[in-house]
Amino acid sequence: MSNGPSIRRQSIGEALRYRGLFFSSLLALREILRPFMYWHAWHIFQTDLQQPLPEPYAKEQVEVRIYVGKENLEDIAAQISSLGNIPLADVKFQFGRGDAAAVAYVRRQAAGFMWMAFANGAELVRGVNWILHENETLRYDSFVVPQWRGHGIHSAMNRALTEYARDRGLTRAVSAISAVNTQSLNLAKHNRNPKVMTVILIHFRGVNWTYVKTIGAPFDSRFFLSSKALHRPRKSVGDEL
Repeated sequence: MSNGPSIRRQSIGEALRYRGLFFSSLLALREILRPFMYWHAWHIFQTDLQQPLPEPYAKEQVEVRIYVGKENLEDIAAQISSLGNIPLADVKFQFGRGDAAAVAYVRRQAAGFMWMAFANGAELVRGVNWILHENETLRYDSFVVPQWRGHGIHSAMNRALTEYARDRGLTRAVSAISAVNTQSLNLAKHNRNPKVMTVILIHFRGVNWTYVKTIGAPFDSRFFLSSKALHRPRKSVGDEL
């Protein structure tokens, strides 16, 4: 017998638990409208790495390992791919350009991952790419498996990557958090990271037209448009937190 209805009920229950009725309804509406239009909104946060770092608040004993760039990372790349259900080629590409990945382990089992980039070009969404200024780094695409959500695992990975960046001599980290990702927004609030801008993207599929608006700072102060088609927005792993 298929367990599909049971899985769907579990997913709905999880969304209501962590996002609440309002944000869960917004996400449901977005999925209904996806064949005709797609929208997303991100808040952009900034961390001063020269300030004391807040302590993680994980409820479990968490071991975080940092995997970097062009090491022999076939096994860990496959693990991240399987954990987040993302293409292996994407993971290898990110390692190949020099990005670092923090992987959290709880009771010797992988519980989540988070990425950090050190150069321009990482995507916020397909066609919208980050600009990193001197001595800056980017935290992006964090994921925690459903079993460990709500246990502060994200805070442990965030701390480990932030320390790694600071040890490299970087002075500022930026990140984007989905406007409907209440858990990660609470982490930013806990860490007292200032919000520097908001990015809103709406794509109308029928006319193949994309509307992009920023609040708080000009778009080109932090992003640039690439030649990639904007009509196929890349799903953000962070949506799944």
